[in-house]
Amino acid sequence: MSQLNLYVHYDSVTNHIMTRGIDLQLGDFDERFFPENLILAEAPKDFGRYDSQTNFKILRGANEVRDYMEMTQREKIRMSNWIDFESIESMHALTPLEISELLYLFHANRSLRSAFFYKLQNNYVYLTLPNGLNKMFYRHVVHFYPRFQRSVASQMSRLMGEHRTFFRRRTVPVGLMSQELIEDMAPLFANGLKINFEQSFQEGANWHIPLNIIEDQLTLLTLSQRPVEHIGYLIYNTETSIWQLNLNLESNDEFGGVNP
Repeated sequence: MSQLNLYVHYDSVTNHIMTRGIDLQLGDFDERFFPENLILAEAPKDFGRYDSQTNFKILRGANEVRDYMEMTQREKIRMSNWIDFESIESMHALTPLEISELLYLFHANRSLRSAFFYKLQNNYVYLTLPNGLNKMFYRHVVHFYPRFQRSVASQMSRLMGEHRTFFRRRTVPVGLMSQELIEDMAPLFANGLKINFEQSFQEGANWHIPLNIIEDQLTLLTLSQRPVEHIGYLIYNTETSIWQLNLNLESNDEFGGVNP
């Protein structure tokens, strides 16, 4: 079984979420908050233009942003680091110090002060890190939830497909977990959560995916862990397409009183 474990670590101080195995796709955005313009850290060959005043490579307008994201998804290539911005006028109002902070953010993958610039009115910063890690700053953390829903459902679909016979293998539709369930899980994100598909198992119509707290010990992400180390399970019922969260009582007390 070639399953990919997922990882989520939320930093409430800077409002960034570190992930592994959870890509970013066009459909993950609420249309009301879709980026109108992007500053790109890199210069994709056939997309964007250089702004003469700042020398930034930019995408102007939601259509250009969509085209670029669709291309990276279709061609399966790495997306440039980027930050969204409200208007060209506001971008031109950046001071030299603010521009240097933005460049530092792109290249060091961390912010000197805040990743949210008042003049840009940005909602996001997207950064790729080594070893398959991704860091994304969200002005509104709930905007991460659709991305998480999709990624978990996609991995569950692959898991179920692998357990079909060769002649029956196909894309298996999987229901998305509810908003309420993600809100119940959210306190766990702050502790570095591993969604352990590699050690998943089936009991009747239910698939059980262990959950482990690994903080920033990423070596544990690909290692099997003892059942006593599981803080609970995500459970998916293949007959009802409903997800449930079942946490150990000790874990429930330790990690913020999440409803079991």
